[in-house]
Amino acid sequence: MRLRLALLAALAAAALPACSRDLGPEATYRTLVRAVAERDADAAWALLAPDSQAWLAERARRAAAAGPGVVTPDPRALLLGHASLGARPPASIEVVRPGADRAVLRVEAPDAPAVEVTLVRDGGRWRVELPRSGAAGGGSPAPRAGPG
Repeated sequence: MRLRLALLAALAAAALPACSRDLGPEATYRTLVRAVAERDADAAWALLAPDSQAWLAERARRAAAAGPGVVTPDPRALLLGHASLGARPPASIEVVRPGADRAVLRVEAPDAPAVEVTLVRDGGRWRVELPRSGAAGGGSPAPRAGPG
C-alpha cells in the first residue's frame, strides 16, 4: 500500500511541471483563437504580447475620447470586436520561422488567404503580437480566427 501511494505521489509530482509548462507558439495561437471565439476577453488578453496590450490600450483610449459615452476605453472590448462573432478555427497552422524568443506562424483560415503571425517570448511564455496597421513600425498580420 505504501509503495502504491509513493508511486502515485511521484507520478503526481512529475505531472505538475507538465501542467505549468508553457504552450508552444502553435498551441498559444490556437488558445488565443479559441478565447476570442468564446469571447473570453481576459484569457485572450493574457495571450497578447505586452507591446500589443499597450498598443490596444492606447487605441481604445483614443476611440473612447473621440466617442465619449459611446465607445468603451476597455482594450479587451477592442480586442474581441465584431470579428469574433463569426470566428472559426484555422484550417492550418505551421511554424515557418521557429526561434528561442520569436516565432512566425503561417496561418490559414477557411476561405481566406494565409497570413503570418508573430509570437514572442515574454516572462518565459509565448505571446501573440498584433499588427500595427497604419502605424509606424509595422508589425505582423492580425491573428485570424476565421473570416470576419
